[in-house]
Amino acid sequence: MKRTLAAVFGLVALATLIVVSFAFAQAPIKVRIGFNPTQNSDQLRPAAQAIADFIEKEFRGTVEVEIFIPTEYRGLIEAMRGGNLDFAFYPPDGYVIAHRDVGAQVLLKSVRGTSPYYWSAIIVRKDSGIKNVRQLEGKTIAWVDKNSAAGYVFPRAALVTAGLEPDKLFSKQIFAGKHDSAVLAVLNKSVDAAATFANDDKNKSGAWTQFLKPEEAAQLTAIFYSKPIPGDTFSVSKQFQAKYPSLTKGIAAAIQRIKSPGSKLLLDLYRIDYMIPAKDSDYDVVREARKVAGQD
Repeated sequence: MKRTLAAVFGLVALATLIVVSFAFAQAPIKVRIGFNPTQNSDQLRPAAQAIADFIEKEFRGTVEVEIFIPTEYRGLIEAMRGGNLDFAFYPPDGYVIAHRDVGAQVLLKSVRGTSPYYWSAIIVRKDSGIKNVRQLEGKTIAWVDKNSAAGYVFPRAALVTAGLEPDKLFSKQIFAGKHDSAVLAVLNKSVDAAATFANDDKNKSGAWTQFLKPEEAAQLTAIFYSKPIPGDTFSVSKQFQAKYPSLTKGIAAAIQRIKSPGSKLLLDLYRIDYMIPAKDSDYDVVREARKVAGQD
């Protein structure tokens, strides 16, 4: 009888172990994705969550996606440094820093329209009478963030290259934190000018047309465009890529399958039409601009 009971308990223990092992084997892999805070998080969060839901659906429940939206650009880098972030939609400048400081690897870059580039623009009110950057002497400007390619690094580098010292040119410089805030600062006459992103260099599409009503956007104009900037990135932490190389490729492939007009997920997120493979050397132009702007 004792042997029979021992055998029964042994079988129960074995069955329990098999069930527990199977449950753990089937547990979804947690994937943490960070999103660049280009605008108000209340507007960005639904679009970010839609991307997370799409990836979970593509992988049929084998991954669980958690989104992270920091309050400032540097937050994505620090989260990845701390091992709390697996992927991130880094802006170009943020990617360069993340690659240098925490080993982030670029997987994809964004395409808007048909171009894998965008521009920095300095915008003013049309009724300001300001026609070029030299007329900004003694004026006030809103930058976005010191880690923003379009909102700081590229326009500052361009001014320095033109022989204009920003710290002497402007009577006051502020950091708005987000592109929509910078645009609103010009519209509301809180500052004379702002540096922000543009989707072309024809004065047709940019942060001011994206975040403002048409009648408001019509009151602003660009007086300067930078050289082309390589598109925003989708990058991975070196730890996640080393641990899950196949999953890393799979998630990148899933993001590549999002294309407008068939899907508006990336369009709703950052006005991206689709993303294409990228390599680290694509961002050497950003590194050069950082040096000229005095960021390195």
